[in-house]
Amino acid sequence: MSTDAVTAALCLEDLLAQENDALRRLDFPAVVALVAVKETALANLAKHPIVAPALAAFGQRLGRLAAENQSLLERAIAVQTRVVRIVARAATPPPAALRYGTAVERAPSHRAAAMALSTHV
Repeated sequence: MSTDAVTAALCLEDLLAQENDALRRLDFPAVVALVAVKETALANLAKHPIVAPALAAFGQRLGRLAAENQSLLERAIAVQTRVVRIVARAATPPPAALRYGTAVERAPSHRAAAMALSTHV
């Protein structure tokens, strides 16, 4: 493996380790900051020929880091999805209470009653 290929592989290995650490901490701004650098490192590694014997050691380490990265990214997506759902539920107004009689009417809200009380006092 050429010196450039080794440098590119070590750079990618370091970036994956940094990203995995940030994902473990759920530090999403740090993860986002690494995206462009990681893409550049991947493209740089793809430019260099890698010979089979040297590939084994780097391939195993990069494979472990990439598998861990995938798992951590899936966890981060699940966490973000839960956060978005919580915010969406909190932002959704409660359903209007209905009162059944001769016709379906909206029950007066407690806010309207409180407002009426305060205007009479």
